[in-house]
Amino acid sequence: MRKLRRYRSSPGSAVPEELLFSAFNWETLREQYFLKLNRADEAMECRQLRAIYSKRIWTECGISVDLS
Repeated sequence: MRKLRRYRSSPGSAVPEELLFSAFNWETLREQYFLKLNRADEAMECRQLRAIYSKRIWTECGISVDLS
């Protein structure tokens, strides 16, 4: 039986500012990996985290990051 995930109340907010770019790159790699394995649910979760990280990078650092 598959273990249920615990949903976070504010995902992406616990990542320190100096690790935002690493977190964004990590979620990009995870998304590509899950897409290759045809696991769309996990890939969508990674994409949502990437969107959160890109918004934080814009607001905190003033740098625009493209999701594609």
